[in-house]
Amino acid sequence: MSVLAVSNLAKRYHRGGKPFAAVDDVSFEIGPAETLALAGPSGSGKSTIARLVLRLIEPDAGRIDFEDSDFLALSGAALRARRARIQMVFQDPLAAFNPRATVARVLDDPLRIHGIASRAERPRRIAALLERVGLDAGLAAHAIHEISGGQRQRVAIARAIATRPSLIVLDEAVSALDVSVRGQILELLLDLQRRERIAYLFISHDLGVIRAVAHRVIILDAGRIAESGDARAVVTNPQSAIGKALVAATPKLIRNRP
Repeated sequence: MSVLAVSNLAKRYHRGGKPFAAVDDVSFEIGPAETLALAGPSGSGKSTIARLVLRLIEPDAGRIDFEDSDFLALSGAALRARRARIQMVFQDPLAAFNPRATVARVLDDPLRIHGIASRAERPRRIAALLERVGLDAGLAAHAIHEISGGQRQRVAIARAIATRPSLIVLDEAVSALDVSVRGQILELLLDLQRRERIAYLFISHDLGVIRAVAHRVIILDAGRIAESGDARAVVTNPQSAIGKALVAATPKLIRNRP
């Protein structure tokens, strides 16, 4: 059973009065507790696919099945309810959140919106979420702009897991962090996946990071799939021209996913 199945997905835009394909006939599946990475240069379609999967934009063609149901057929209350099961972590949580909001407010929102906990119960849930991502519960009183970049990304992950999703889309979620903090966040994501069987759609231009965390990888070029397969095999021996170019631009790989 797949958590997400995307079939023949397409999205076109106009640039300079001419149509171009941002995503062109893309198909893939992600299983429970699996990480599928999307790699490619800027403009290859990675983030457009993420927005399509989340239904932040609508495709021109194709099908998206999420947890064995037609995700594109949902609307209104049914769509809002299903969205609790699919969450996103952005590259820059300072831009994604109100920087003056407290950590408690950021984590309270999904619990309140999705009716997960009563008002009286939510402070305890917030403390548990912070502890789950390696943060002190006392951080709840701090404003988002007062905490470090690594702490903000942990808060973003805590917010994502608050609704107990089966899939999290991570769009360049560690690219803005320094190397030591990046490693800690990746270890946190792997731990959450092992414990809670969350699937990840992991978007990155960095094949070193992808090799460390992903099971499979799709390399995109101009909206189309250039190659796909086992992450280690593709990174070690890419077959496409774009894959070879990405590997050549990647710093020395330090570790592999266990």
